[in-house]
Amino acid sequence: MQGVLLTSKITLPMNTGKIVERERLTQLLQRGSRSKLLFVRAPAGYGKTTMLSQWAIQHEGPIAWFTVDVTDNDPLRFWEYVAYTVFASFRCSTASSILSRFHTQSSFSSEKLIDSLLNEISLLPGNIQIIIDDYHLIENANIHAMMEQFMNYLPSNTKVCLSSRMDLPLPFAKWREKSWLSEIGIEQLRLTYEEGKEFYEQQNIVFDHAHHLQTVVDVTEGWAAGLQLAGLSLASDSERDGDFSQFDGRHPFVAEFLMKEVFETLSPSSHFFLLCTSILDQLTPEICDKLTRRSDSHERLHELEKKGLFIIRLHEKEPIFRYHNLLTKTLRSELKNRYADDFIVLMNEKAALILYEKGDFICAIEHAFNGHMYGRAEEWIMANIIDVLTAERFTVFVRWIRTLLDNYYDVNPQMKVMYAFALAALHNLEGADRILIDLESQDKMDQWMGKAEYSGAVYDFLGVKAYLIILRTGDMGQALKLIKQRLDSIKPEDSVWDAIATQYNQTESSLFRTTICSKGKLLPDENEMFYFNGFRTDAFENFNMAGYSCGIRAEKLYEWNRLEEASEEQKKAMSFRNRFQDPGLFIPMAFLESRIHALKKNFLEAHTALDNELEKVNAQHWKDALYIMKALFFLRENKVVQAENELAKTRMKNNRGLALENPFRSLVDARILLEKGQPEDALQLIIRVKMQALEEEQVTTIIESAVLEALCYSMLSNEAEALYALHEAIVRGEPYGYLRTFIDEPTIIPLLKRYLKSHRQGLLGQRDTVSLSYVEHLLSESRGKNNVLDLLTPREQEVIQLLASGASNRDIAKQLFLKEGTVRVYLTSIYEKLNVNSRTQAILLLSE
Repeated sequence: MQGVLLTSKITLPMNTGKIVERERLTQLLQRGSRSKLLFVRAPAGYGKTTMLSQWAIQHEGPIAWFTVDVTDNDPLRFWEYVAYTVFASFRCSTASSILSRFHTQSSFSSEKLIDSLLNEISLLPGNIQIIIDDYHLIENANIHAMMEQFMNYLPSNTKVCLSSRMDLPLPFAKWREKSWLSEIGIEQLRLTYEEGKEFYEQQNIVFDHAHHLQTVVDVTEGWAAGLQLAGLSLASDSERDGDFSQFDGRHPFVAEFLMKEVFETLSPSSHFFLLCTSILDQLTPEICDKLTRRSDSHERLHELEKKGLFIIRLHEKEPIFRYHNLLTKTLRSELKNRYADDFIVLMNEKAALILYEKGDFICAIEHAFNGHMYGRAEEWIMANIIDVLTAERFTVFVRWIRTLLDNYYDVNPQMKVMYAFALAALHNLEGADRILIDLESQDKMDQWMGKAEYSGAVYDFLGVKAYLIILRTGDMGQALKLIKQRLDSIKPEDSVWDAIATQYNQTESSLFRTTICSKGKLLPDENEMFYFNGFRTDAFENFNMAGYSCGIRAEKLYEWNRLEEASEEQKKAMSFRNRFQDPGLFIPMAFLESRIHALKKNFLEAHTALDNELEKVNAQHWKDALYIMKALFFLRENKVVQAENELAKTRMKNNRGLALENPFRSLVDARILLEKGQPEDALQLIIRVKMQALEEEQVTTIIESAVLEALCYSMLSNEAEALYALHEAIVRGEPYGYLRTFIDEPTIIPLLKRYLKSHRQGLLGQRDTVSLSYVEHLLSESRGKNNVLDLLTPREQEVIQLLASGASNRDIAKQLFLKEGTVRVYLTSIYEKLNVNSRTQAILLLSE
């Protein structure tokens, strides 16, 4: 006798309230639905059902939906539901007849049942998408076997989607090999920053700062239920007043969900395993076995992964895992509730020793701190200090030393010296200065600098002090004296300074913007070389300051338009690459090389120089800088779309969703807007950059911004403001001899000519105090290097040359086989590029 079929189980779930539109997932589902089987797998709360139901509503064509529960572990009942929802979606009578056939068979045969069902489905008058939600609740092996048969002989008019919290005992490997399978997992289901923002806006939860929202997204790892629970916890915590920056996942709502959905579903022995291993950031069977004194960790980790219980595989082939961030916090909180502090300290001590023996000194030191093993932590830090600082783990190192000091541990002078170095590298110059002052005060009390055991620390102390002087004041003379003082002494064996590539530039794409180059205040060449020659002796060959001295001079010579000399210095700077892996020098030098190529119209070589660096650097901010420079060169080639494509590759705005104030990026954005005829929008960007540069006293950026500002006003036909902005750039540039920052923007030349003319006629008022010779020098340097015709495409050059010969629009059209309307379009483009308003002005400019 046929049982009752619940309509609610085969009805598409209705989403209550507003739903975050996730177009990227819709596109994934659309592509995946073309495969025979789409498998969606993720733990509870990742939005599988919401995503599938949202997609099903938008799907064109019949959808058969079946929500599984534990009562569906009977094969006949399961396939009854499948058959009923499939045929009901077509409103055909086949549904009742095939269900009757299921119940009237004298002997039940699963093969015949599936064959019969497949045959009937193949006769349907259209395509059908079958979605079976919560398939992980099926534990009956017969149903799995029947599902395998169903998929193997699935008719061409049918596609299947299974959603599950865990792996399924189905032959996915075979189906992947046959290209039958598409998969969507945790990585795709995680909410991005923008999706999280929309999610909270729908709940009227407003964050005071973007980075507070980013904190919640990071802590929850984009887990939809986690964001929901975080929202509830934040809403209930009224005293926060919108400041959610302290949210770390340790809230009763979150813990309660994870305890019920994960922890309580497992055995007591698994509870102990989870709690003990929760102190680890990475889980491997070997380390878990040693920590818990067991031999079945491999099986336990595999079982947790199979069940999809918030464990994430970190290596495709090796059994290396981690727990979800929120589960880790919940487990660690539960560990503190169940066990005494002494037990937790003991577990961290064990973990520290195990990990150090395995060679993972970073994690070992972290556990040593958790286990209050401060002496052992200092010993391990000192033993690995070169690896720590050469890998640029300055933030980690600073936190470690701060932890020792906060726990009143007597840190040795060598460690304090390197602490000051790390603080300086992180731009905490005041903190670094305080440490050096403390070390000098300590020497007055116990004369540590005179002790043989600290000779290495004294040697490094002088190096750090010189480094700090360069970063704080750019006083090369004073720094050189300290470094020579070091060289005059005998280098101790225990010095670590020379093994570390000192960081003079960590973020800037131009050395001009660094303190070491006085933020663009260019010294006369003879003054600078007085200092730099000291760094170019054999005694300094192992100091990367020698490379920086070449790099700084190369940029300066380029700015002064002495290109051959600049190229020679650039090559000298790059020769230090094999000795010092310092992108703070090599990226600016790659930029300089590519600029020189671009001046010669060798854009292929310019892009190649940047592409070579893209293959070598790992840090995202350097990759971003390279993409931005490539965008700038595409603009020089009048390829706006390609320029925008390069900017789209940067990560300054995605994921975190923050519009980072990067002046280099902003000014390239402004140039694109100018090229697209949007000077008002460009002007807003430029003024924001200029205000920031004025505050930071960044001379180069002030001049560049003012030049672009002048171009915006010129395009807006505001001649007075254009000349005023250009005057500001000239006033800033004249004391240091700036040239290329002006003439690398070839469209500034006509405005410079008008400025010079107004200057000669005394029309600038008090502004005519600017040296006339400097403006004339700018124009003379631009001749032959920035020909007016270089601004135009080859076809536009043909048009303007005919125009200059006196040809009318009709004559031009006839000679170039164009329509007169097309000629007018070309002329409009030419006038915009030359910043002129008429035929007469264009001809006059060409004659000049």
